[in-house]
Amino acid sequence: MPSAIYQYVYYEPLNVGGPETRQNRNPATSSKYLPVPGILVPSTNVLATGSTFTPDVPPASYSHAGLTYNFGFMNVSGCVGAGETSTDITHLPGTAPLAPLVVGDQVINILVVYIVHGGGGGGGGAGIYLDAFNETTGAFLDNFFVTSIAPDNSLTSNVNVYGSLAVEPHVETLVAAAHPINTPMVVNSSAVFDKWVKLEGPAGNPVISGNSLSLGVGASTPSDIAAFAFYKDPASVYITGGYESPDILLFTPFSTSALGTLVPIGSWDTSVLPGVHYGFAAVVHNDSAYEVSTKVTFWNIPGGAGTLGVMLDTQTVIIPASSSATVFSSLPFINTGGHTCAVVSIDTDDSPCQFDPASSADSIHIPSPLPVGHNCSAWRNTNTIFVLPGAPWHFEIGLGDIHHYGEAQIGIQFEVQHAAADFARNEKDFEVIKAHRRIYAKTPPYLIPVLRKKLPSADIKPVVTLVSKGEIQDRQGEGYLLTFADKAETGFKVSGVVPANAKAGDTFLVQLTAHYPKTGRVPARSVGFLQILVVKDNLRVKGK
Repeated sequence: MPSAIYQYVYYEPLNVGGPETRQNRNPATSSKYLPVPGILVPSTNVLATGSTFTPDVPPASYSHAGLTYNFGFMNVSGCVGAGETSTDITHLPGTAPLAPLVVGDQVINILVVYIVHGGGGGGGGAGIYLDAFNETTGAFLDNFFVTSIAPDNSLTSNVNVYGSLAVEPHVETLVAAAHPINTPMVVNSSAVFDKWVKLEGPAGNPVISGNSLSLGVGASTPSDIAAFAFYKDPASVYITGGYESPDILLFTPFSTSALGTLVPIGSWDTSVLPGVHYGFAAVVHNDSAYEVSTKVTFWNIPGGAGTLGVMLDTQTVIIPASSSATVFSSLPFINTGGHTCAVVSIDTDDSPCQFDPASSADSIHIPSPLPVGHNCSAWRNTNTIFVLPGAPWHFEIGLGDIHHYGEAQIGIQFEVQHAAADFARNEKDFEVIKAHRRIYAKTPPYLIPVLRKKLPSADIKPVVTLVSKGEIQDRQGEGYLLTFADKAETGFKVSGVVPANAKAGDTFLVQLTAHYPKTGRVPARSVGFLQILVVKDNLRVKGK
């Protein structure tokens, strides 16, 4: 079980007389923290993983040897999440209205920073001290962090290097960097700006406006001013995107705790049979250096290329630092007939994935997955059929319920690629396969995005005909425009002919993309579906 360790320190600005710098920070000659002398520090606690934690309340003020130490802020790092800070001693981290602190597996550090009353000015005058702090690590941030100062921009270097600002007879407006600036001899940081925090200063000085990057430091000040720009390391929690995501797992028999027989991607057994209760799980990755709590939502979207579906379940889980976890839906995935898509979206604080369907949206607004990189959603809609050289093929698909798009026409476009039977059987592609095996080990090589981009186009021109009542407009090589009489009946058929020179083992990827226009409050979006055509010889097709 992890420990909670307290530190009560005070902020000591630069000593007068150099060469002091905040970058590179030298503990002997820089702004630093020193233990508050004589103060009673809470003992180390051992906490249960999964419990919530509320830190002990420190003294608001403490006197020792003629000096007064006033509470500046408390930072808690090491809990699940990116760290939490408060300058309000009546509302410390872990107490309302701030989020609860959840104990994970890491050591929890509680840093309480005090300001020495009247100290640090030097030479009998008041001083202005500015620094940067990383809430996630609970430590100073050494990178340059101020991009400009107006009207005296020449002072920017002094703040970045020395952490001090000259007292001018007019207001100076500082602008913090949205991300710490890459700085010589300092490790680059991916943290993001959170807020300016006033630690010390007369009433109304400095001026801080919400979470603005700007800080206004007033004219001549009668007392010291100290302010920190606070940064947080963003959470990096994601699922591998695309419409053939290997991180979406369908399996039998249904279970909420163990994987059974997986439905593979890119083989004859990839089809999901109607009416069967499949287990539904997702592999969620966390590249953050700390544990992260995330909401994982599971969806069932009928039609194959539809946007409107049913939310099955949401699981709130903790993903270990620099690791991955398999998250199970409590409800099964059921194909209601035709093609039904299995979709997963994630919602994580302090990250780009901010989609909470329970409070703010529905399936129409699920983030569109990109084919590569970190994604906030992923889809599983791949289907496979066996075909013969020179023979016709077809499949039926639909858009699901499209009443929310009114009378709008839905565009359909195709891209067809060819993967030869000996595709990726060379040393260069084999190295790519090895590099991606952690995620794509159970998928065909042609579904690895970097290899799929290399596939040549195939001479197959899919043809669309309607199954449901409606109208179709052939755009002569630019795809089709579809409208339907009944917005809940949106089926259509896609057909074509396999090239006569195709060989057994060849694969054709028929990528269908449905383009939905913006209608009222419903956003425009594109939804993909992949039909895989695997060429077999006559004997294999007959026997299946």
